[in-house]
Amino acid sequence: MEVKKLVRVWGIIFATLLLVACQHVPEPQSLQADSQWQQGQLKNGMQYHLLPISGEPVSLRLLVHTGAVDETAEQAGYAHFLEHMAFLGSSGFGAKHVESLFVDAGVSFGNDLNAFTTHDVTTYQIDLPNNERLESAMTWLSDIATGKLTLDPSLIENEKGAVLGEFRFAQRGDKPAELKVFEALLQGSRYEGKDVLGTTASITSLNRDGLLSFYRAHYLPQNTVLIITGDIDREQLEPMIAQHFSASEKAVVQDIKTESEDEGIADLTSEPLFISGSAGQLSGMALLVELTDKQVTTDAEYQTLLLEDTVIQAIALRLQDRHIEAQSPLLNSFAYNSLYINRRIGEIVVEFEESDRLAAQNFFAEELASLRDHGVDDVELATIKETWRNDVNGLDTQWLNKKAANFSDDRLYTLMEGKTQLSKEVIRSQLQQFIKQLDQAKLNQAINKYLSAANNKPVLLLTREENTEKAKATFAQFQTQFSASGKELLRASSSGDFPLPEKGGEITSYEVIEPTTHRWTLENGVDVWLRQMPESGDDVYLYLMSSGGIAALQPELYHAAAMVGPVFARSGLAGFSAPEFNKLLLRHNTYIEPVLWKTSHGLYSETAKKELPFALSVLNQAMTAAKVDEQQFAAVQHELTVEQNNWLLSPFGRFANQSYGTLYPADSPNQIITGDDLEQVTPDQVQAVFDTLMKKKRNFTLVVSADIEVEDFNRMLRRYVAGIPFESAALITDYRTEPKVSIASMNVMEAVDNTINYEVNLFSQGEPKTTRDRFTADLFYRLLDKRYRDNLRNAHGLSYAPSITLLWFDGSGEALVSFVVNAAPDKLDAVRSSTQQVLQKARMGFTDTEFTAAKSQLAADLKAGLTNPQSQARMLSSYLLFGADPQAVIHPEKIMSTLTLAEVNALSERLIGKNTQQMEAMLTPKEG
Repeated sequence: MEVKKLVRVWGIIFATLLLVACQHVPEPQSLQADSQWQQGQLKNGMQYHLLPISGEPVSLRLLVHTGAVDETAEQAGYAHFLEHMAFLGSSGFGAKHVESLFVDAGVSFGNDLNAFTTHDVTTYQIDLPNNERLESAMTWLSDIATGKLTLDPSLIENEKGAVLGEFRFAQRGDKPAELKVFEALLQGSRYEGKDVLGTTASITSLNRDGLLSFYRAHYLPQNTVLIITGDIDREQLEPMIAQHFSASEKAVVQDIKTESEDEGIADLTSEPLFISGSAGQLSGMALLVELTDKQVTTDAEYQTLLLEDTVIQAIALRLQDRHIEAQSPLLNSFAYNSLYINRRIGEIVVEFEESDRLAAQNFFAEELASLRDHGVDDVELATIKETWRNDVNGLDTQWLNKKAANFSDDRLYTLMEGKTQLSKEVIRSQLQQFIKQLDQAKLNQAINKYLSAANNKPVLLLTREENTEKAKATFAQFQTQFSASGKELLRASSSGDFPLPEKGGEITSYEVIEPTTHRWTLENGVDVWLRQMPESGDDVYLYLMSSGGIAALQPELYHAAAMVGPVFARSGLAGFSAPEFNKLLLRHNTYIEPVLWKTSHGLYSETAKKELPFALSVLNQAMTAAKVDEQQFAAVQHELTVEQNNWLLSPFGRFANQSYGTLYPADSPNQIITGDDLEQVTPDQVQAVFDTLMKKKRNFTLVVSADIEVEDFNRMLRRYVAGIPFESAALITDYRTEPKVSIASMNVMEAVDNTINYEVNLFSQGEPKTTRDRFTADLFYRLLDKRYRDNLRNAHGLSYAPSITLLWFDGSGEALVSFVVNAAPDKLDAVRSSTQQVLQKARMGFTDTEFTAAKSQLAADLKAGLTNPQSQARMLSSYLLFGADPQAVIHPEKIMSTLTLAEVNALSERLIGKNTQQMEAMLTPKEG
């Protein structure tokens, strides 16, 4: 089960609030709640929330208002441990694993069946493909809520191993900087010292009586909320809810905490934090900014939320642009907002090389001061407002693509954060009002207040090797620079329109594959497929892809290939600098990125339907006119070199480097690239990678998922795609990477924590994947992964998350199956033995029961994918490039119905049989 601490790592943008007071405004009005939700409450105090959606799958969430904050010191980790035990039997289900009760209905553990614990709540999730197992799901959740968990002592002892494994999985000893910041902000609150996982001592000494006492004290009806969405009927469901959730074992009566008793996190102070990161983390600095309360229940609070999000967007945009324009000493910059328990805090973060701390912090201070004192320019404002308009225009499509599970999660987090659940139309109205009222003066005033707050808290992130006193000495200069008046920037405003292609081309053939699937061949040889999908709404998904990838390159270009994406992202396009081009893409609601995989390459794009001509024009220019900017190349080269060298000094970096060095020849594209390798790359080599891949005609195929008419698409193909010129090139037919060992074992003693990472890798050679192989490989993976998890975690408690990975690239006959596990050092022999046991039994084949269950899971996933436009475009592109049957993407049930266990077992013999090459690798603690 996933543990969420409601703290976000650097670089992940989260929904936000910014403290900006509005003057002379009308009295705030309560936000109108979404009336489609139906609510009720049982006599015992349990609440329920229902949202009927005809024809949808059924999703259930159980929210229990208890978490780590409710534990005594002796009970540390009990709330989370109890969450684990909810999957290990109840009076309604005996001692079975709950997963086995639903697996034959297509429910997958982790995706459809899961739970998480925070400081304040514990939640349980089950997503069903239909309403046929609703009664069973209700029984499981009601057993949890009404005191009927078995809490078998033997299972408790076994589960201790998995929970202690979660400590290792979360790197409890070598804590990352963001976790240390989180813990620092909890000081002085009722949350101080409350770790969701508990402590090693508390988990080791845990017993049934203590866990049962905590269970009965906190799993009370008045603490519990049930959420159900999907194909349900309220009149039929409410009696079922009352039947299952009204009864409960006698509970210890206690007062339920109220909001007024909740001692939340204290206000930020301006006292700086100096934090040492985990192994491999970069040097950096962050500015934490105090925000308003997390609850959003009035229109004024919602408007404040939107303004905060806009300020964050403006800061992120400015830092990214200036980093490129000034070729700054930064390596990365981020701006986002995080939720720390009950408090929203803005985070502005930069990362840099340790030796550049002084220069990087000065740059950071100068840019923030400039933005604070002079605000955004016209182009930045126009870009930001257009992104909000795009959000308004995309609301219908967003709602169209929401599934029952999405609505359940929305309700869950709304209740957790004390917000009001809003309908699409209320959100639309609020967004339109915000856009109408947003002007330069209002935004700049908000930015000024955001960056001028007295309680902004600086955080200096130090590497493990960095001198703390030396870093502290640089802080005074940052303060001086940041408090000084900011300089007004003289920035060139982007002008002109994006160029249209100089020439178009013709369509040489067209056919209707089926009513919603069409195919064209263009005169330049590009094969085009259109999947007309109403589910796309106003969104369009494009893959312009070719087979080849890394395999199409000469060995001397392998290292340059690693730089292609970031270099071209910084080089601009069609006369626009990278900052100008990025803002242009934002205004046109278009995203584009290069794709470079082992066996394929091309471009991926998302856009709005009305912006499709613009997106295709960008695609045309990217294919024909992309050029390396040598100044930006130098900046990117330096940044990537620093980051790669830093990672290679970390335990996992050393481990990966030695593993791949043992497995593959020195000239293999699978070798880990070092900083020295990157320093040898030239701009001409990066350009050569691009020209070799994008200008050679092998089998370029354009696949589009959209709700558009054929006639409209015809015109766009002629104008934007058919005229792209290509040079002829032979197809790549050999995708082998040739591992160089038959049997090997490697131990790298670099781990910082008292933990081991253990892997067994099995290599096989054979024919490339057929259409049927794509299905049988998925089934094989599911079957082997479940066996490994059942053995190492559920049966023996050796690890929290043992897993299987399967790498089998399209077009290649080479496959890699890896057993991966993290465990305690004294369990190495047991892990080795269990891994070999799973491997040997798998070589003997899987059973009909296992096969039927995995087939049900795959069928459920494929059915969901049929209405996912992005998934359909991606899969269809892959099938077309490598000779698989495209009809299997559109009608997977035709293949699924004919698959046999014998096929899966035959593939298993090929992938993990006795003839495969095998390598064992271990990352173990340093000696001494």
